[in-house]
Formats: sequence, C-alpha cells, structure tokens
Amino acid sequence: MPTLPAVSSDDSRVEVESLTIDERQILQADIDATLAETASGGEQISANEIAWNGGEVVVTLPLPGQVAAPTASEDALLLDGVSAAEVSEVQAEAAGWNGCPAGANDNRWYCFYQFAGFEGRRVQWNHAHCSSGIKMADYGFDNRTTGIINTTKNIDFWGMNLTAYHDWFTGNALRVPPYTKISQLDSFHDNKISSFTACRR
Repeated sequence: MPTLPAVSSDDSRVEVESLTIDERQILQADIDATLAETASGGEQISANEIAWNGGEVVVTLPLPGQVAAPTASEDALLLDGVSAAEVSEVQAEAAGWNGCPAGANDNRWYCFYQFAGFEGRRVQWNHAHCSSGIKMADYGFDNRTTGIINTTKNIDFWGMNLTAYHDWFTGNALRVPPYTKISQLDSFHDNKISSFTACRR
C-alpha cells in the first residue's frame, strides 16, 4: 500500500483526510514542484500550504477537486502570530473575504489570486513591505495574478495601501487601497503583476 506524504498524513483537517491516496500524491507533487521553482527557505506546513520567513508569506494551493484555495489552516495562522484563541475568528472572517484571512483591525491580510473569481492558488501577507518590496517570482506568482483582496482597514493607521507593478517597482502601477476586493483585473493588469509594495497609510 502506498505511503502518504508525511505532512499530508499529519494534516487532520476533514477535507484533507477525505482525499484519496492518488489525490494526496498529486497534491504533494504540486507542492514539491512549487518548492523547486520558488525562493529558497520555503517550507511545507500543511498538505497544501508553503510558508516563508516564519509564516510571513504563505502560498495555499486548492485541494484536489476544489477550484479555489481554502481558508488558511490553523498551522499557517499560528505560524504567523495568530493566537490559538483567535484562529476560529480569523478563519470565520475569511469566509467573507474569499479565504483571505482577516482578524482584528491590527491583524489583517492582503492576498493575490491566480484566477478570476478568487480561484486557483492564493499567496498572502499581513506585514508592511514599503521600503523593500516583494518580487512575485519568489513565490511562483510572477505574471500570474488575476484577483487581489486587501482586508486591511483604515483604522488607527493599520490600513495597508498596495501598489502593484508590471516591472520591478517601475511604471504601470495598480493601486489597491484598504478594504478592497478585485475579482478580475482589467486586461491591462491581468497576469502582468511582477512586484508590489505594501505601505501603512
């Protein structure tokens, strides 16, 4: 009998436990390919999630049979500093943000989605990256963004203003203010985002 990938077998979420052996192996192959193609330091933290920098960045893959990446796992949220008592609240709030985590005013995320309608893979952050921006290729999202969600709020200066660029922080900028959902980028920006900055307002 085939053995299950170690992380997958340790992932006790109901939707993961219901996967077949073949589905788990396909998912693990996708995770392995993503790790091979992205920045060093990535670590698989659940059956369908990879984290960098201690959970500062998390890429979530859809589970087999799903069209959209599910809400962040408890492991992903705990790694990024959410307390155990807050995990359920953050996950519940994410349901209204197409899986993008959203907690208290000072602990909210912004997410980039692979396909229209917030489908496909999701990559998420909840930290400012103002002076040193982010290169999307490091996380497998170079020219692969079709949707964006910014759950941060303009309260007590916690709001985050995103500026996404076609090139490395030059020209063709798309500005995404706090508390914004874009399910389908216009044709000028769709699948052309290569970098971004995220600055407190």
